[in-house]
Amino acid sequence: MYPQVFPRLPLWRAPRVRHSHYYGWTLVVALGLATIISYGTTEYLFGVLVTPMGLELGWSRASLSSAYALMLILSGLLGVPIGWVVDRWGARLVMMVGSAVAALCLLGIAEVHALWQFSLLWGGGLGVATALTFYPVTFTIVTNWFEQRRGAALAVLTLLGGLASPVFIPLAGLLVAHLGWRDTVRVMAVAQLGLALPLHAIFVRRRPADHGLQVDGSGASPQQERAAGPAELIPSSAHPPMLPPELTLRAALTRVSFWTLTGAYACASLATNILLVHTVPYLVGRGYGGVIAATVAGAVGVTSLPGRYGLNLLSDRAGVGPQRLLCLCLVVQASGVLLLLAGGVWGVGWLVAYIVVYGGAYGAASPLRAGVMADQVGRRAYGAITAIQGVPVALAAGAGPWVAGWLYDRLGGYDLAFAICAGAFSLAALSIGLTKNSRS
Repeated sequence: MYPQVFPRLPLWRAPRVRHSHYYGWTLVVALGLATIISYGTTEYLFGVLVTPMGLELGWSRASLSSAYALMLILSGLLGVPIGWVVDRWGARLVMMVGSAVAALCLLGIAEVHALWQFSLLWGGGLGVATALTFYPVTFTIVTNWFEQRRGAALAVLTLLGGLASPVFIPLAGLLVAHLGWRDTVRVMAVAQLGLALPLHAIFVRRRPADHGLQVDGSGASPQQERAAGPAELIPSSAHPPMLPPELTLRAALTRVSFWTLTGAYACASLATNILLVHTVPYLVGRGYGGVIAATVAGAVGVTSLPGRYGLNLLSDRAGVGPQRLLCLCLVVQASGVLLLLAGGVWGVGWLVAYIVVYGGAYGAASPLRAGVMADQVGRRAYGAITAIQGVPVALAAGAGPWVAGWLYDRLGGYDLAFAICAGAFSLAALSIGLTKNSRS
């Protein structure tokens, strides 16, 4: 049950896997709850810290953004060995270490006074931590536990994980206003150590076969099928008629579809991370209060929840699939960026439109990307394949916030940076639309 290379840890005695209920659903819920903490205390926290840190320490937007960019790039590079480890030995210890590293780095960030210290801890330390705990790892776990019900499992995972931004962005804004940014970061460290780490230690598992189970819980008793969870809402006739190929890493790298999808994901990640880092500073610069700006950014997380669940459930249905839905989401995100620009000039009504339009598509995009890749390459080497893909994606994701910060420092505004966002989303949609559909 436990690979020798990752021995049983007696401090964290995991609960027995019961065969009356498919454990995959328990695992998905636990991963979703841990994801709220993992993303909320790192990625979504950063945008709230940009303005108060810059004011106190005198650092430019480009300098601050470079640390965030380094985090993304390092996380992507480390995804290659981590993906191989997760494929071979599982993710339990990997994710535990990630939560511990994140907590220690956040405690260190609360004490920084020099830019090199911040870059080392945020860019280097949190780069390691996020590589060990973010969606590339959890999506690999879900892919191993689900196949025909994968869309439903990803929907549940990301529905819970989607609470990270509506919970942590406004919370961080309030804490910064009342406690200051340093104590806010300390609170986030406690959340990593006290919540995320125990969830990873207690619930994470490698594959269903390790527990005498089949993927999706198939072949189980009627009682087990009835207890299977949210996927029971999907009729069996809706399952895709063709199973995806089980590609090796080498085979995947020879496919044109791998590279067109990689290019699309890189463009989308560049745009997404510009908005994650610079939406709050943009709105503050346009005259909105810091708490209101953080609330707008957090509200995007709220409006993302229906899309995270509904569109990923829909992706399980034959004739729909995740690829078409992902293409549509990217087009909608491009439109949402234009609404954000309008909101900065013409008022709150446009920001409400941005929250509804962009948020509805934003939430579904990441799990749909995972579904598209699972359909293209299968389960055999999913972690390693998506880790290789993650390198250029991470480079683009890291470049986006830095370029936006550099443009702000020189132009005094974000108009050009956000126009680049809209163009990148549109290019990503075009690339995915031209990629051969794995279900056709």
